[in-house]
Amino acid sequence: MADMLRFRKYTGEKQEIAARVDDLEAPAGEFLTTRTVWLADGTPDGLAEGLELRQHRPVSGDHRAVGYARLDSEILAGRLLHQVAAGREYPPELARLYGDEATSAEPYALFDPYPGESLRDIGAYLSADFDQFMAGLLTGLCWLAGAGIAHRSISPDTVLWDSSAGQVQITDFSRSAPFGIARTPLRGPEAWIAPESRPETCSGIVAPTDDVWGAVRLLYYVRSNGNILTHRDQLAELGLAEAFSGMLDKVIGPPEGRPTARDLIVDGMRRPYLLPAVVDSRKSLVAGRAKFLNARGRKYRDGRGPSVTEDFWDDVVWPPAHRETSGPSGSTR
Repeated sequence: MADMLRFRKYTGEKQEIAARVDDLEAPAGEFLTTRTVWLADGTPDGLAEGLELRQHRPVSGDHRAVGYARLDSEILAGRLLHQVAAGREYPPELARLYGDEATSAEPYALFDPYPGESLRDIGAYLSADFDQFMAGLLTGLCWLAGAGIAHRSISPDTVLWDSSAGQVQITDFSRSAPFGIARTPLRGPEAWIAPESRPETCSGIVAPTDDVWGAVRLLYYVRSNGNILTHRDQLAELGLAEAFSGMLDKVIGPPEGRPTARDLIVDGMRRPYLLPAVVDSRKSLVAGRAKFLNARGRKYRDGRGPSVTEDFWDDVVWPPAHRETSGPSGSTR
């Protein structure tokens, strides 16, 4: 028997669609799980051959409250990216939110399937495609910055490469945060957590330069066939410093003095791509996130979070109705 999924599509439309759900779940970021769902397409075989999506949900048990927060981050990032791309083709460099159910005790997000493989698995084999990988990674970060969001966890596990299409995709927005809020500590391998976000040295405000630290380390990881950057001199040894007109020395330093991803493309690589402008803050987003976490903090005894009101997301502006276009002017693809 088919399940019924009720959610809001990325355009803001409410949907109620029969779906077939895969029982097999896997980790999806920190304190989230993912499983495959197929939405019926209205044909007799709709559930067998319907639209395939990823359904992200909070984990059960003691970490469920944190899972709510991680899911919230994915939903907010996904919605804002659609706002930035409204009227233009959605950037393939970023995972695409299809819809979400954020107001019930059992929230979830629906994403398009992820193409390609993680750099953890294939990053050592991209030497021939390095220039394309580099431009795609930085372009994706420019789109994120245009939405007022820092990913905060750029690593070989969150960035994919589709060899058949020659395409980067940044995934897993579970640790993302809007510009302008205080940084919170992140745990994980020190090689992929910037100093300003590590538990013992966490400080400052989330800003457009936060993701550049991890991005340059990832570029080194791919360029060096899977090695970890331990000293800035290694960048020069592989010619990366020259590729960015000497700007990479600043990337390894404090976030206040780092270039942005846009700086690295336009001033470093000297490629005048037309990319989204960086926004300074998202005040309504910050307020909405705080409201969400406050509501989710009041849990039922069985570990489920409370429902929130239907107007909860009203302070987050929905994008205009989707329009088919040939892509943004100055497309990097």
